[in-house]
Amino acid sequence: MRGKVWLGVAVLDGKIYAVGGYNRDDGTLSSVERYDPETNAWEAVAPMATAREYHVMAVLDGKLYAVGGTFSSVERYDPRTNAWEEVAPMATARVNPAAAALDGKLYAVGGYSGDGSDLSSVERYDPTTNAWEAVVPMATARFALGVAVLDGKLYAAGGQKEDDEDGDVPVNTVERFDPVTNGWEAVAPMVTARSLPGGRW
Repeated sequence: MRGKVWLGVAVLDGKIYAVGGYNRDDGTLSSVERYDPETNAWEAVAPMATAREYHVMAVLDGKLYAVGGTFSSVERYDPRTNAWEEVAPMATARVNPAAAALDGKLYAVGGYSGDGSDLSSVERYDPTTNAWEAVVPMATARFALGVAVLDGKLYAAGGQKEDDEDGDVPVNTVERFDPVTNGWEAVAPMVTARSLPGGRW
């Protein structure tokens, strides 16, 4: 795999996908590579329709989703057909958001907008209707955060937020979303402020 930064990475069917990103030779990339641990080798698969960076990846129903970047578009990859297709775009352009699947739906969390504003908003995608809907926002606007699912709830951890004096600063706060109540609640903060999970930046 050639050197890439600001890429999206995800695991699907026991293989690792490196999606999009940026390098000095080619600029923003639409290309995708797949790593097979059985053969210890990378191979090129179908590229995305849109070159993107600062995006995130998520897996839902055996398909790979590339979410956001510097725009609101979303693409879905089917490994059975080796093809990408565009799905409904989000209502909001999200740069450096987080994404995760929960209860058969895809969540896009936070990020910052095209005008540079930090986002607390959260959108949820239903693949059966090919539509996004807004859910209740987080208490803290943040980007470059991490999300994870545990016991049927979505956790948003860390990230960065804009500070008038210090610029973008990491945060240690953690919030938990319950899809049954459509509500967020604060949980214990991390000891250390953290951002850019997985080296995203």
